[in-house]
Amino acid sequence: MKHLIKTMIYKFGYELTLAPVSQSQYEKPIAFIHIAKCGGISIDNALRRQFAKPGEKRLCRTTSIAGSLASFGQHVDTLEGSCDFSEHHLKQLQSILRYYLDLQQSYISGHWGVTPELLEQYADSTDFITVLRDPVARFKSNYIFNKLSNGLSIMQPNKLNNDDLITEANTILFGRRGWQMANTQTAFITGRYPKNQLDAQNLQMCFEQQLKKFKVVGFLEKIDEFELSCQAKIGTKVSIKQRNKTNSLVNTQNKASKMVLLDYFSQKSVNNQLSLLCHYEQQNYLKALENY
Repeated sequence: MKHLIKTMIYKFGYELTLAPVSQSQYEKPIAFIHIAKCGGISIDNALRRQFAKPGEKRLCRTTSIAGSLASFGQHVDTLEGSCDFSEHHLKQLQSILRYYLDLQQSYISGHWGVTPELLEQYADSTDFITVLRDPVARFKSNYIFNKLSNGLSIMQPNKLNNDDLITEANTILFGRRGWQMANTQTAFITGRYPKNQLDAQNLQMCFEQQLKKFKVVGFLEKIDEFELSCQAKIGTKVSIKQRNKTNSLVNTQNKASKMVLLDYFSQKSVNNQLSLLCHYEQQNYLKALENY
């Protein structure tokens, strides 16, 4: 129905964005920290139906990336440059998040991370929500999703080159970019990517303290419990319609790529490397499971 309405409006020479909004008013603003490949689109839609007001759109990914590129001040034409940009972009998004928090909108959401300073300043006036996922499963899903859908050369992996999927995957997995992708949840909750294993260990206390300031912490593997937690802690029923966006991207052109990557990620050596990269991220996740 949504697609049909948009198609009809296009024929009249207009473009319209349709997004769910709420008919009620919650007492405090809601901020959803959307960590990639943790069921965020489905969860965001469900939260929007309960809390968003007209005009409170999702963070525009294209515009935010363009803004970060403008302030980055250098070309991104290498994998190392892409890693540098990812760290820069994370910081820029925190400034955008602060802007929206100052506006006190009913509902805000996006792929942005919080810092200790942000939560210290806004946790009393805004209810923060996030959803975590098993780090190894999240890495695999994120990698395949990006390979099928990402058309930006500045962010790797992307769909622009499929000549040698295995060589590319090894380069990423055993390099700095793999480290970043493995520690994305730590970056979004603490405000920065850990530099190395020792730094990841040192950030564990910060990760734990940050989560305590969230109103609701959920887990993709226990989405029913997340719905119950929202009702108990916020007093609003949230109904999440689960869907797998990655599967919807698969077509005759990229199906072979997905199968190659699924086979790659099933290999013992690859999983050993992922376990190493996600070691402290996994500990953070398991401890959070115990506490929430």
